[in-house]
Amino acid sequence: MDATAELAVEPFEKLPLPGRYQADPSRFVLEPTIHLLRQPVLRGRLACTRGHLVLGEHPGLSLDLDARSLRTNVFGLARTLTSEGALCAADYPALRFHSTDMSVTEDWSVEVTGKLEVLDVVRDLRLRGELAHVDELAVVLWVRGVLPPPRRPLETGYWAAQVIAERPIHVELAAEFTR
Repeated sequence: MDATAELAVEPFEKLPLPGRYQADPSRFVLEPTIHLLRQPVLRGRLACTRGHLVLGEHPGLSLDLDARSLRTNVFGLARTLTSEGALCAADYPALRFHSTDMSVTEDWSVEVTGKLEVLDVVRDLRLRGELAHVDELAVVLWVRGVLPPPRRPLETGYWAAQVIAERPIHVELAAEFTR
């Protein structure tokens, strides 16, 4: 083989091949962020323990997330995911997301509607974005969305925690799924 030759896989011009793709945990970033006055005041990074993306007739997305990075020294903010008050993500380090509806268009745009499960609390989450890269072996998914604040505001905690907990959580996901 010629030393100057490069091995390259040409990206597809059409939709990716249908089938099931597994999440690659080493190439997975999910960042929840809380903004105040358009500036991020709290940021986390969640790892994926397992997950898959199904493309084809019935597309879907399922993720199991490791939430140990969701720690904060601001009293009361551990409750922003559930609105129930008794959950600290650092003590219960597992979140699950599964899609209830997903669409992929010809121009690789993606819209995912699903459920985020933490203990017995289920929150709706809608993500929009695109398939950023597609080839024969891998698909890179890049989506963004907003998790609305809990319906019931915090009643205890520092005033700063109450103000921040009333903000929506911005979610951004960039992940590679391989066959």
